[in-house]
Amino acid sequence: MDTTTLAAKVKTEKDLIILDARSGKFDDGKRIPGAKALAPTADDKTIAETAGADKDAKIITYCSNLKCKASSKLAAKLKAAGYTNLTEYHEGIKGWVAGGNPVEEAK
Repeated sequence: MDTTTLAAKVKTEKDLIILDARSGKFDDGKRIPGAKALAPTADDKTIAETAGADKDAKIITYCSNLKCKASSKLAAKLKAAGYTNLTEYHEGIKGWVAGGNPVEEAK
């Protein structure tokens, strides 16, 4: 998924679940609007609480940039937990900001 497509989805798809896989020193507290933090090392309980009970929900994972592997690791963990509708946004927060899109401060 590219930045333009994700930006359109953020504006139009209210049921979209966006998960920021960055953690520790890589998490600067800035998020794609509506995103929740979920590290790829999260336990099953935290995954269920953050990603929700609907295993068919539309979920997008992202991390820092094209070199970051955390979003891929998180997507694999979600798939192993039974989630089926997963998409990775490989450009990450760097691509999102470079595309001129807004960010939210983590709550």
